[in-house]
Amino acid sequence: MKLKEKYIPPSSKLMVDYTNEERQIMQYFSYQPSLAQAHERLETLKGHPVDRKKLASIVSSYMEPFGISDAAKQNLAHFEAGASVVVTGQQAGLLTGPLYTVHKAISAILLAKEAADKLGTPVVPVFWIAGEDHDLAEICHIYRETNGRIEKLNYPHAKLGKSAASHAPLKAEEIEAFLEEYFRSLPETAHTKEIRSIVFSHLEKTDTFTAFFASLLNHFFDHQGLLYIDAADKQLRAYEGRFFSKLIENSGAIAKAVVEAETALEEDGYKAGIDAKEEAAHLFLTIEGERLLLEREGSQFVVKNTSVSFTQQQLLDIAKHEPERLSNNVVTRPLMQDFVFPVLAFVGGPGEIAYWAALKGAFELMDMEMPIVMPRLSVSLIDRRTASLMEKRHLSFEDVVVERKVPQLRNELYEHIRDEETEAKIDEVKKGLTKEYEELISRFTAVSAGLTPLTEKNLQIHLKQLDFLKHKLQDEVAIQNSTQFNQLAAIENALLPESGLQERIYNPVPYLNQYGKGLIEDLLDLPMNYDNTHKIVIL
Repeated sequence: MKLKEKYIPPSSKLMVDYTNEERQIMQYFSYQPSLAQAHERLETLKGHPVDRKKLASIVSSYMEPFGISDAAKQNLAHFEAGASVVVTGQQAGLLTGPLYTVHKAISAILLAKEAADKLGTPVVPVFWIAGEDHDLAEICHIYRETNGRIEKLNYPHAKLGKSAASHAPLKAEEIEAFLEEYFRSLPETAHTKEIRSIVFSHLEKTDTFTAFFASLLNHFFDHQGLLYIDAADKQLRAYEGRFFSKLIENSGAIAKAVVEAETALEEDGYKAGIDAKEEAAHLFLTIEGERLLLEREGSQFVVKNTSVSFTQQQLLDIAKHEPERLSNNVVTRPLMQDFVFPVLAFVGGPGEIAYWAALKGAFELMDMEMPIVMPRLSVSLIDRRTASLMEKRHLSFEDVVVERKVPQLRNELYEHIRDEETEAKIDEVKKGLTKEYEELISRFTAVSAGLTPLTEKNLQIHLKQLDFLKHKLQDEVAIQNSTQFNQLAAIENALLPESGLQERIYNPVPYLNQYGKGLIEDLLDLPMNYDNTHKIVIL
């Protein structure tokens, strides 16, 4: 395993300016994206209202069914004794979801270690599983590459309605058949049986999407002491009840602050992506098993396009007696994380950091300070076959991902091998036929103007047939040179699937299948610098 670190420009202006610490964007955050001000942030956390013993018990209770490693027990003890945390999180995707979920966990672990060294005191990594998320379409799919094509396998989720992932049941026979099909599409390697066994052993022990996700997460990061908690955990919700009350009481002011921040960001040339409205409550309520978004309508909290309505007092009663029915959205989730944990730093992806840019005012309304917001590490894994093909084609990672040279090379290859002489002959026949038909159309029109459209249509049929022959010729030439085209497609599919970075498409299983179960531990052992360079790992 080899590591290269290259700067790859972020895709958004906001992230370019944020990683470069431009003053225009930094006004929307409390700290710069580094540990330079970690001592200052740690000082502000001394007054955090966390009940460490109770929260450590809640986290331990949630993790216990999955197994708590010695390293995790040590981190729980550090937390109970006063340690701050580095938090990251993600919804509960199948097979951990896209690779960036694993990259987030790695980022939190590495950043916590770096912060602990800098501060001279323990800092604990925490993964916040967004188990309350009901967007099952985002959770219930896996991408795979078969025969040079990227395919999306969708697990049937529609019948689950708007259930939160933590309450959506995994149907044993259905999910097993779904994952079996996926594993059959993977190339057989020395590691396939073991990786399949690991996945299915965790599947057998779980009955919801979130539990399956948490079990795999625990398996891969237990030696690192990563702590994790499901946002939808009933004990955690009970702990959060008083803060839900504050969010309900201040929902109007929070909504206004976010709208104002988004407007200011747009005026400065940025896009937060929340598209917030002043009537938003930024909270969900579970009603008869469905998670429904609340809005404010006068003094009422309503579910749009329904007759469902609550007074503020009714919601406050729910927060006090049934807090498990309430959940957060992208605006209030960061607030809740900071209420629950003494967060030294939050690790997020580009989209999340864009959301956070609109939240400074909301934090201040809650008498809180935004933590250090750190971009997660971005990583691309290059298997040996892809590395060999790139070397053969004299292509660097930047050539493929930044310069997007593969389409250009594909066009150059085609231009080199195409049968230009035959294509020119077809074009010549089309030109001659069109000229001959001009006289033919004129003769038919002289007999009857009604025959003109028929003759013109007949010409188009012949021209289309000649185009068909031309395309067939081109296809056959491509087939005869398919090895070269397939190699270019393989490089592009490996590094730039669906025109995006691999970490946004593939899950870790194909790479575990190629490398072995020690992949994630070996990644953590690499001397990665926590900076804005892209990590290129040759397996």
